[in-house]
Amino acid sequence: MTTAEGPGSRFALWVQGCTLGCPGCCNPHMLPPGPRPPTPLPEIIEGLDAAVIEHGIEGITVLGGEPLQQLPAVTMLCAAATARGLGVLVFTGYRLEEARARPGFDALWRHVDTLVDGRYDARRPEPSEPAGGRRFIGSSNQRLCHRSDRYRDPALWQGPARVEVSIGPHGELSAHGEPGTVAALLRSLRSA
Repeated sequence: MTTAEGPGSRFALWVQGCTLGCPGCCNPHMLPPGPRPPTPLPEIIEGLDAAVIEHGIEGITVLGGEPLQQLPAVTMLCAAATARGLGVLVFTGYRLEEARARPGFDALWRHVDTLVDGRYDARRPEPSEPAGGRRFIGSSNQRLCHRSDRYRDPALWQGPARVEVSIGPHGELSAHGEPGTVAALLRSLRSA
């Protein structure tokens, strides 16, 4: 469960693998195809159902890596979320115009409430609040493409950036949320 990757309480899924190569990518460890076998979709959907029951999540966020480079599985996951009445937010490095040219995108698009599009550009960070920036968005060139009204209200995208920190079972530290804030926090924690 996260509140750092979109409006409300959410189930977040980071997909592994991306060939776009955005300079300054905030998830470089997600670029190569994973060394582990893929998680079966029914197992992911079980996790989604558990998050609905245990945390009362409002929606899901799919990010990566590059979700549109795994369209069949991402489409099935988003369809499952929609069938459960959950909102769907997808982050992609492709512009909507590029995405529409990808075979299979239309099937995914039917299940997406908002697509955050555009390659991440570390040289153009999204301004922080109160400078008028949009929370959850990495760089100012990225757009909010609303297919439904679910996340259209600008107030949902305003407010301070959120960062969530996790400590894994073997003491590994990870954080996610606004890229600049995450990087600064991890540098600070590692140097302490």
